[in-house]
Formats: sequence, structure tokens, C-alpha cells
Amino acid sequence: MDEITRNIDLLLKNFSNRTRLMIISLIIKNGPMTVTDLSKVIKTSRSNLYQLIKDMLSDGVIVQSKTEVKKNYVEKYYSINESLFASVKSEDLRKAITIMDDESFRNLLISFLTTASAMMSIAAEQISIATEDDMRNYREEINGDHMIMSFASLSKENMAKYSKMHAEFMSRIENENDHSLEDHFLYVIGFPSIPNKGSLNRNVTHQQNGS
Repeated sequence: MDEITRNIDLLLKNFSNRTRLMIISLIIKNGPMTVTDLSKVIKTSRSNLYQLIKDMLSDGVIVQSKTEVKKNYVEKYYSINESLFASVKSEDLRKAITIMDDESFRNLLISFLTTASAMMSIAAEQISIATEDDMRNYREEINGDHMIMSFASLSKENMAKYSKMHAEFMSRIENENDHSLEDHFLYVIGFPSIPNKGSLNRNVTHQQNGS
């Protein structure tokens, strides 16, 4: 197995676990974080968090970036392994996802969507306690085209066009060398809106039987 294939497998393994993906997303958004920081957001035991961090360090997905002495204990800060993430392009991940088996693909989708929901909830909580200065900054972000809030219903054809534009944009910025000024978080979801009618009918039947 070559290094790129190994790195793709490692990323997909971690993306497919919702707690691991939440850890990755929080560190990307906030910068280096401790287990204490993460435990304030992620609803799981500290022992489970420590084990996940240990496993992710072993995988090389995150790295210990610094330590800080606080009173009588030492806090370890964890960062994303930039070289690992930089070695895998969006197109590489897309191709790997298309050949996943059904169960692996299901786990990846569930992990991605639940993490997106959690990240949006965190953003909403931050806005709910925003000061007047914060709100002024949000307005400036909107006016400067630095913030996006968009919802649309698209045909498959238009979704394919958007996906192509997005892929081209991601490819272009992935080839940039200086990522030091990155201070915005982008989470994109394009998802089929047609419900599974069979599941919907079963849910309705179940509700009727239970009423």
C-alpha cells in the first residue's frame, strides 16, 4: 500500500467515527485544544476521549503540539497533522468514497451529518450570546462576502454543476502554499431531498399502531 492510499484510509477511518470527526472539526475550527477543552463540547466520558486521542495520535491524524503547566498538572494541546491532511486531495477522498462498501459508506454519512449538526449548534450558541460588537462584525462579514448562508433545492443536473465548481475551487486552494491566514470554517452539504417512502410509511404505520 502506498503512502497516499494509506493516508486516505486513515482519514476515512477517522471521518467515519462521529466523535473522532468532531474532535478533528473542533481543532480545525479553534486551533490547538486540550482534552479539557474538548470535553466541554463533546458529550462523552473523559476516559473515552483520552482513548480516542491516543488512537488518533497513533494513526497520525493529530499531533501533540505543546504542553502547558496549570497549577499541579500538565495540559497537552493537540493539533491537526497538517502534512497528513495536505497529502490527500479532495478528489482523492471522493474517489475512495465511491468504492466504499455500503456499511462503511453509511457510517461515513451518519458521522458527517451528525458532526455538521453539532458544529452548527455550537455556532448558534455563540451567536446567541454575541455582543453588539460581535454582531457588527457578523454584519461586516456578510457585507464583505466572507460569510455564506444559503439554502436551495436543486435538480441533479444543477447539483452536479455545483459539485464540479466546488471541486475546482477546493483543488485550487489546496495547491496554495500559505494556509496561515485561514480563519473561516467551511462545511458544505448537498444531499438528496427525496425521502425513503418505504421507511416513511413504516414510521407512519408504527405511530398509528402505537396510538
